[in-house]
Amino acid sequence: MNVKSENRKALPKFLLLLLIAGLVGGAIGFVVGLTDVFGLDSAAASAGINAALRAVTPWAIPVTTVLTLGSGFLLYRSAKRLCDAWDGGDETDATQIIDQRLNWVLLLSAIQTLLTLFFFSAASYYEVSGMMYHVGVFLLSIGLSIFAQQKAVDLTRRMNPEKKGSVYDKHFQKKWLESCDEAERQQLGQAAFHAYSLTSRILVFLWAALMILNMIFGFGMMPSFVVLLVQAVMQVSYTMECIRISKKAGGPA
Repeated sequence: MNVKSENRKALPKFLLLLLIAGLVGGAIGFVVGLTDVFGLDSAAASAGINAALRAVTPWAIPVTTVLTLGSGFLLYRSAKRLCDAWDGGDETDATQIIDQRLNWVLLLSAIQTLLTLFFFSAASYYEVSGMMYHVGVFLLSIGLSIFAQQKAVDLTRRMNPEKKGSVYDKHFQKKWLESCDEAERQQLGQAAFHAYSLTSRILVFLWAALMILNMIFGFGMMPSFVVLLVQAVMQVSYTMECIRISKKAGGPA
């Protein structure tokens, strides 16, 4: 199938998608117009959201840390028990289960890091009393998240002695990638491309959602600008890295 025939085949679906997006956008715009007609008190809604965040911020970091990292600790302990029982032979179902549980540990620690950053920012924004307390729980939560990542990486290295790198090393990701074999690098590449594609779609959705919410709450253009800035940095860095890799693969010009 040549380029033109592929384009002709894909064009109707693309136009249909644009039509659906236009209809959805029109419906949302109509609903936004109704909020003005029926007198939605956006100030009251914004005040309610702020009050809710102000109420949960003082205890949010400790509670989420216990829930996420506590779950991660239990997963790590179960993975370690399986690793202790492993005889070090060929890969088995047990090693796959260990890898899956350690990946969940890394995911939970990453989620907790994001939650900690968010609620610490909320504490500084709402000027919640006892800022030293928030600094303390912030540092503790971040430290525990890094410690959880370190334990997961160390157990992975125990199962795979060829792996190199320490979580505490600023060049950890580079050293870890260099110690991966070709199959593992392909898996990382597929995962990275999936994350890039999904993030691109989510950022476009966030831009549209923020534009609509700005019509209701009037919080300004800064949130939309930040979303577009992230989108620009991601796409430019991805494209530039592709150019760099293709030049390296092709050798000197």
